[in-house]
Amino acid sequence: MKRFIARAPRRAFVILLALFALLWASPFFLAWNSSLKSPEEFASTGVLEPAATVSFANYVQVWVGLDFPLKVLNSMIISVGALLVSMVMAFFIAYAISIGKHKWRTFVLATCVVIFLMPQEAFAYPVFLISKMVHMYGNVAFLIIPLGITGAAFATFLLGNIMNHFPTELLEAASIDGASRWQVIRRVVIPLMMPSLLTVALLLFVANWNEYLLTLLLLPDYESQTVPLAVASLNIGDAWNPPPMPVVAAASILGAIPSFIIFAFFQRSLIRGITLGSSR
Repeated sequence: MKRFIARAPRRAFVILLALFALLWASPFFLAWNSSLKSPEEFASTGVLEPAATVSFANYVQVWVGLDFPLKVLNSMIISVGALLVSMVMAFFIAYAISIGKHKWRTFVLATCVVIFLMPQEAFAYPVFLISKMVHMYGNVAFLIIPLGITGAAFATFLLGNIMNHFPTELLEAASIDGASRWQVIRRVVIPLMMPSLLTVALLLFVANWNEYLLTLLLLPDYESQTVPLAVASLNIGDAWNPPPMPVVAAASILGAIPSFIIFAFFQRSLIRGITLGSSR
């Protein structure tokens, strides 16, 4: 395969990758085109024909009709809160089992694999019962805990394998210079691990933002809905009956904007973190 790739023209691979990129992004462009149409124009033209007149009335309708700022705030609280819990837990656990060479490293990593590979349906009902027992059912903050724990398992597995190849010479040199354990972590480990940390954090944020099952189970109130729940309720006709497709498309675009913004700001760190992980 390597010989075939080396002999093939580079331009052909560029064209092939461009075609794959266009194919992958085509649903977004179709949704964007549909969101600019009126329901009457969409009914007569469909999704493929370009919009005759550009109108953002559907976005205004979604923003006001679904109380979209509140849904964005709920999703942001859950996503960022669970992300902080996951990253703090994962970093120190990964540091202990990899750089600290803890004897239970294999057991901890195996447990993390079991946790993040376990389907959510397996622990959704126990989480539901716990939320009822502690009187946190319907509370946005409670969802941070289960998402933070499952995210910590995924992050620990990734960071643990990366830290396992951390240059111990730097840690020994810092210790000889009189640095404490916390100073070594803050001034040596974290700066060198920053690309990998940002990469894992980005993946967790997107996963938390798109979370649907647990939010559907634990957040029954309209005021506590997240963005995916709001878009889904619109799609099944809770807000409009029948739901106009251009409005659904506009809601989908608005729900995806935060992920696009995060990727746009941290794409260099994402690429660098993936590159460093593959080189190790």
